[in-house]
Amino acid sequence: SLYDCIYVEKGKMYIISILYTTQRGKKEAKVSCPLVIPRSEHGSPSECNLHSEYRLPCGSSSISETQCLSMGCCFNKHPPACYYPMDECTIDRHMIFSVPASLTDPPLSTALLAAASNSTCRPQRVTPEYALFKIPMDGCGTRRVDGVFAVFQLELENMDSEYKLHIIFRLLVECRYVPGTVLGVSYVVKTPTLGPDVHTQGVFGVQLRIAKDAQYTSYYPQYHQPLHMLLGKPLHLEVRLLSSPDPSLVLLVHFCVAYPRSGNAAWVLLYNGCPNPLDPAPPETVLSDPTPPSPQSQTRRFTIRTFQFLPDGEFQDMDEEIYFMCSTEICSPRDGPCVEGCFGIC
Repeated sequence: SLYDCIYVEKGKMYIISILYTTQRGKKEAKVSCPLVIPRSEHGSPSECNLHSEYRLPCGSSSISETQCLSMGCCFNKHPPACYYPMDECTIDRHMIFSVPASLTDPPLSTALLAAASNSTCRPQRVTPEYALFKIPMDGCGTRRVDGVFAVFQLELENMDSEYKLHIIFRLLVECRYVPGTVLGVSYVVKTPTLGPDVHTQGVFGVQLRIAKDAQYTSYYPQYHQPLHMLLGKPLHLEVRLLSSPDPSLVLLVHFCVAYPRSGNAAWVLLYNGCPNPLDPAPPETVLSDPTPPSPQSQTRRFTIRTFQFLPDGEFQDMDEEIYFMCSTEICSPRDGPCVEGCFGIC
C-alpha cells in the first residue's frame, strides 16, 4: 500500500504514526493528542456554572466535596451543594439534559414531554421555559449499541395537549462513551418542523431511511450505529409516506440536505425534486411519478455518492457524522396536478 497507519496509546497521549511513500522514499509522520480526562480530575468546568434553578441534586445532602467531584458532579461551597452538570453523560450512568420550550416554534409544552418507550419517565423539573431530565442509562426504554463507542439512545415525545394521542414532536437524545472518558449529550430533532394541523381520517407520517442495496430490498434499522463508508461510494436513500388513508395521495419532495453533526455547514442534495446543479456527482432519482393510485407515488428514492465536509477548507474533524433531512408535501390529485421536479424523468 502507499501508506500504513499505526495507533498507540502512550501515557496520557494518543499517538498515530503514518508511514507513507514518496518519490524520495519512505517518510514517517506522527500526530498526537492528549487523552480526555474524566471530570473528577479536572477543576470546575463551564458546565458547572449553572443558575440554581438548573441544578439537579447529585448524591446525598451530606456528601463531601471530594465525593461529589469523584462522581463527576459539581460542588458549590457557599452554600454547600452537589449537583449534576447540565447536558452531560455522567459517571453514575445518567443522562442529564435540558429541553428548552423555544426549541420549536410554536414553543413546546414542556410539561407533556416524556420518554417514548415509558411515559412515566418524565422531567425532574418543569417550567414553561424548559424541562430538566435525569434519565438512567439502563431504564426508560434507553437503547444501547456497542462498537468503538458505547452508544445510549433515548427518544422523547411531546404529546398533543388536547387528545393525548397525537405525537407532534420527537427528540432523540444520545450519549457516547469511549473507555476512560465522559462525553456530552447530543440531540437530534426527529420532527424538525411543526406544520399546520391536518384533518383527515388517519395520521400522516413520512420516513427517510437508508437501503442496504441498490434494489431497495432491505434497510438499515432506525437505531443502527452510524454507517462507516469510503468516500465516493453509493448511498441509497428512500423517502416514503406512512399510514396513508388514501392511496391516491402523492408524496412530493421539495428538497433534501446533508449536514454535519456540528451544524456548521449544509449541502443541498435535491431542490424542487431535482439534483443540485452544482453537485459534481448529482443524485440519481428513481421510482418517480407513476400515475396514482400506484403505491410508488408515495415513495421517492435517490442515490448519492458519499462525501465529507471540510471545515474551513482544512482536513480536520474527518470523522464527523453526516445527517440527512428532507422537506416533503403530501398532495391530493383532487386539488391539482401533483408533479414536481425531476422525479419521473429518465
